[in-house]
Amino acid sequence: MTVEKTINLYSQKLTVGNDSWTVELWFENKRAGNEVIETKSYSKTIDMSDTGYLGSFLAIKTTNNRGDTKSCLITGIDGGSYLHVADDKDKSQSVKLLSESLILSSGFTFFSFHMDRQEIEWKLRPDMGEVFEFYDLQDDYLLRGELEIHRIDRNGNIKWSYGGRDIWVNIDGKREVSIENNKIILTDFESNVYVIDFNGQTLEDRPSVRVSKGRKRWWEI
Repeated sequence: MTVEKTINLYSQKLTVGNDSWTVELWFENKRAGNEVIETKSYSKTIDMSDTGYLGSFLAIKTTNNRGDTKSCLITGIDGGSYLHVADDKDKSQSVKLLSESLILSSGFTFFSFHMDRQEIEWKLRPDMGEVFEFYDLQDDYLLRGELEIHRIDRNGNIKWSYGGRDIWVNIDGKREVSIENNKIILTDFESNVYVIDFNGQTLEDRPSVRVSKGRKRWWEI
């Protein structure tokens, strides 16, 4: 797979490819001035919000191995996004290229985009907060949301969700999600550690013993 990416404060570009497809992604925050909408034309536009809320947007340009190119603009994305694919060091991803589909986590939405049909195959908002990235877990996906960890199958169905004492964002630089052998290790905002199995059942619960005097809660940052 080939990967190229460019990131700044408001705009992100990511190009991924395999033997069948080259896909160019351009995510633009609503604060960026709608440069993509003003300067580009698209084969199709999809409103992700279903309410007409413009929000941030994602442009997807797909080229198959025959040279056929299509483009789609997805509007109405609420929340942020960090476009990245998994690598040997970090197994987390917000973009996964399959044979005919793209799996993406962006803002509050986790969804599948069919590249040839240029349509959303399924979408869900599994968390009350934003969703950040996902991991491959057997034949499913393990999605890190702000409030819960979700196991989701390839058809977009939630198998289970798991919540801790705090949000799944750790400001001490510790990895929030690690999959090791037959267990999942989770670390929350306060560095509490949870070890769960692939069915979402708790195997170990290790409360943080650090002194937190004067430490701000996540909603105060």
